[in-house]
Amino acid sequence: MTGDSIAGGMDLISALPDAILHIILSHFPTKFVIRTSVLSKRWKHVWSDTPTLSIDCSEADPDSLNRTLANYSAPRITSFDLRVSRKAQYIITLVEFAVSRNTEKLSLDFRDDCVCFYSFPGSFYASSSLNQLVVDSGVFDTVHVSWTSLKDLSLSFCKISDETLAKIVSGSPLLESLTLHHCDEIGNLDLSELMKLKRLDIDNEGPTQIVAPHIHCLRVRHSHRKCSLVDVSSLTEAYLNIYSSNCYYFKADFVQVYVLNMLEKLQNVKNLAFGAAFLQMLSLAEFCDIPFPMLKVEVLTLETMIVPSVIPGIAKLLQNSPGVKFLKLDLVNSKMISDWDLNYYLDLKGLDQNQCWIPKDLDFSTSLEPKLMTSFMEFLLENTREDNTSQYNW
Repeated sequence: MTGDSIAGGMDLISALPDAILHIILSHFPTKFVIRTSVLSKRWKHVWSDTPTLSIDCSEADPDSLNRTLANYSAPRITSFDLRVSRKAQYIITLVEFAVSRNTEKLSLDFRDDCVCFYSFPGSFYASSSLNQLVVDSGVFDTVHVSWTSLKDLSLSFCKISDETLAKIVSGSPLLESLTLHHCDEIGNLDLSELMKLKRLDIDNEGPTQIVAPHIHCLRVRHSHRKCSLVDVSSLTEAYLNIYSSNCYYFKADFVQVYVLNMLEKLQNVKNLAFGAAFLQMLSLAEFCDIPFPMLKVEVLTLETMIVPSVIPGIAKLLQNSPGVKFLKLDLVNSKMISDWDLNYYLDLKGLDQNQCWIPKDLDFSTSLEPKLMTSFMEFLLENTREDNTSQYNW
């Protein structure tokens, strides 16, 4: 391709206005976008005004990086994607550059760097243009925060204290969505100040308690660490699961009790989804005769494989959810509690492993496995046939 012709004809791509070319170039890493400058005079400066940057420091030498920043002329960056790898000396320069160009969407990935020795520059915490911020494996200091335009914040594998998170919450009044994945140092998550926060997504150990009275959607995926839902009174949709547990907590019936305490806080939620491990914990709670709350759920999603250890939990859920109108069974290969842990718990309780997974409402005249799916489907239909509006998706 040249700026004059292609096979004797007009170069239609070069004839496009800069605004269209910028949209096209925004889908490629910056190192490839820069190469278009050698195509012709028409293309020489197009890249420098593209309002998006995608830089991988592991692939950039100091000279080329400095040239890129020096020649970049767009006054405002709509999206800046930065990956740092063993070159922390460039981070301050790049982050300050992003702030100086009023970046709206900033993604910082430090997974391959020694982040334990790095701190963000002060200007980073005072960027009034940030609308969306994604940080992977970063370290946050206890400083003043003023992200007055931030609506979407996603932190993964980050070191962040309760005190620092509280300052982020206080300095981000427009926040609508918060994601915390593997930020395990957080203990108390108080989001009561965030009046506009609608979505909260937590993965792994996470906080020990959640105060989020304004959120509408909650996703909690964690291990055996106790997480109390103190105030989630505005919830309309929730997804819960437990990745793992161990024999110590089984022995004390600890996990089953707090799982049902979480359900207590979700009694009025209309749209509920549960993962396989959560259903297994409900099954164990059923064996221990722990009281189940009645639920007002109308849309119920079960994300699980159909194995014996989830059946009693599902059965109890349906019995205590008389208003279900739509039932979705999502058959996925999800993470579950190991058979070894489950069998250990059953042995502690003196329960027969061959019989305890069969709820009284299911009839298996022969061995469990060959008839499991058929009997389970019959059970679902039997327990919902009175409601003609009920729907199924599996």
